[in-house]
Amino acid sequence: MAKKAEFCINGQSLFASLQKVDRKKLYGWSDIEVKDSLGSHCKLAGLADGSIVLPSGSTSLIMVDEQGEEVDKSKLIGFDKDGMEVPLVPSIYDDKVLLRESTIDEYLMLAVKSVYQLQMDDTTKLFDGDKLFYFVFNYRADFEGDDAFLIKQGDTIFAVTGKIVEIEFIGINETEDEIVSPAESIEEDDDLDFAMF
Repeated sequence: MAKKAEFCINGQSLFASLQKVDRKKLYGWSDIEVKDSLGSHCKLAGLADGSIVLPSGSTSLIMVDEQGEEVDKSKLIGFDKDGMEVPLVPSIYDDKVLLRESTIDEYLMLAVKSVYQLQMDDTTKLFDGDKLFYFVFNYRADFEGDDAFLIKQGDTIFAVTGKIVEIEFIGINETEDEIVSPAESIEEDDDLDFAMF
């Protein structure tokens, strides 16, 4: 049975399972097959120290302490740029997910990272109009959560995750000075005459 997250707003709770929307299913994908001169499939490998062949999957990244011992990620502590300890942001499955109503302007400032489709039993209590909800998203507990929005399209609800970026909007009556690239600023008196070559 799929895990369910508990979404809460105005004292009401709704439980939903999340399924990631695979970009491959939306846009398709391509595979590159490499074969040797005999027609056998080739596999990707790396070369270490100029002589050791390491097939794909032979290496991974680990974290080590000053003594060279492996450190479990769950024991790491996060600090901000001022040296203050950063609290761990829980997974959406570990704690209640607090929703707040949001605006389309805030949603449009999101640099999208992932999209999830929600399986929710009853959405009428939540989406009784064209509402949009903001929440902090963390699939696994981490020191920094992503910005996320619940948005409804037809009968389907999606969780769109990413980071909100500050964008400066320019109105119709506002103008910006034209940016001239260095190449355009060069005087055209120096045009080459290819006939002299």
